[in-house]
Amino acid sequence: MPIRWRLTLWFSLILCASFILSGAIIHSLLLRSLNNEVDDNLKFYSARVHAAFESDAVENPLDYDLACTVICSCLPSTEELASPGIYIQLIDRNGSIVGKSNNLGEQEFPVDPSLVERGFEGEVGVQTMDLGNSGRVRVMVSPLYLLEETFLLEVGQSVEHIDVVMSRVRWAMLAGILAALALAGISGGILVRRALSPVEAISKTAQRIESSLDLSQRVGYSGPMDQIGRLAATFDHMIEHLDRVFKSQKDFVADASHELRSPLTVLQGNLDLLNRTVSEEDRLESMRTIEAETKKMTKIVNDLLLLAEIESGQIERQEKVSLREILLEGLKRAQQLAGNRRIEMGRQEDLYIRGDGHRLHRLLGNLVDNAIRYTPEGGTITLSLFRVGDWACLEVADTGIGIAPEHLPSIFDRFYRVDKARSRANGASGLGLAIVKGIAEQHGGRVTVESELGKGSTFTVWLKL
Repeated sequence: MPIRWRLTLWFSLILCASFILSGAIIHSLLLRSLNNEVDDNLKFYSARVHAAFESDAVENPLDYDLACTVICSCLPSTEELASPGIYIQLIDRNGSIVGKSNNLGEQEFPVDPSLVERGFEGEVGVQTMDLGNSGRVRVMVSPLYLLEETFLLEVGQSVEHIDVVMSRVRWAMLAGILAALALAGISGGILVRRALSPVEAISKTAQRIESSLDLSQRVGYSGPMDQIGRLAATFDHMIEHLDRVFKSQKDFVADASHELRSPLTVLQGNLDLLNRTVSEEDRLESMRTIEAETKKMTKIVNDLLLLAEIESGQIERQEKVSLREILLEGLKRAQQLAGNRRIEMGRQEDLYIRGDGHRLHRLLGNLVDNAIRYTPEGGTITLSLFRVGDWACLEVADTGIGIAPEHLPSIFDRFYRVDKARSRANGASGLGLAIVKGIAEQHGGRVTVESELGKGSTFTVWLKL
């Protein structure tokens, strides 16, 4: 069953249960209210009958043998109290009917032994009884003390009007519930279908993407940003991210192939040359070229493997790392490779983080190599370590050639080079800054760059303390 119909069914069932519960409560309260009105009426007539019998008995003190005669003579006067729908009946301790109102005719109130027993014990009881063709009657039983004897007065009232009213109420409730359920089912189905339309759009978009492999398609939801809206937006963001990832993967494969093809071509050419008869000098030159290109290929492959490990999100070692020690070791390495460039130490605070010390060494090494590569002889490279709030900042600043603003957003992409010819001549593979960014993000940080053409660049790695 589609989720739209399941939701509509559940909505209708809950609504039906609510209607039934509220209807039962209203039915019970209304029935109790009507019965209370009847009970108040019975109390009123019962009090009047008691008053009539007791006053008559005081005026006519008789013995027990004449009790029935007195009662029967009194009953016609109480006939005035027995308005239509009101019935009166007297019984003695033996359960025999001493007298009753004429409107009972040949009928008698059924005698409930337990009710009669409680009545002769002095309790007042109320019970609804069935009089057959005359319908149901609600009867109040109370003791009547007359001539030093105890009789039982039963005053009853027909509840036919209550039965009629409650029957109409039940039918009205049933019709209302059915009409409400029908309306709820139809309107609920329409509303749920409209609410779930983005889900259907997501499903169709996913099917189209699966069949065409076209990740440029989007749901394009434009409604309110509720749960369904956020789902549609999340789906579009996910497809957009996958599109970027797949394009990046294609570019990566193409760039890696291109980077490896050049040294492979050189290797193949030199191997072909060695297969011929060449002079010793040419042979040694070919061997040096093969060795250099092999080292270049090895470096590219190693960088690619490291980048793959970094992008997997796993940190091999979690240890307390002194960033100051990493900075000092980076300074020594820079001084060894700097040539005629000046290497200076800026601020150096004693800061610690948890992470992989080996990869953090690699991060700083790549930044230093990059600064040396693009800083001309006589330039200055400055290494700094300082704290900004909850962040430790590793900074490498140079006075090199700088980076044009249009290249800044892309310099951390794999195989991206601002000056490809110069980068290859310097031995750069275009993976160094991508590795720096990956290591920083792997440690929960980020890397930023500020640069100006002809004045130099400043790379800052932000690591959470």
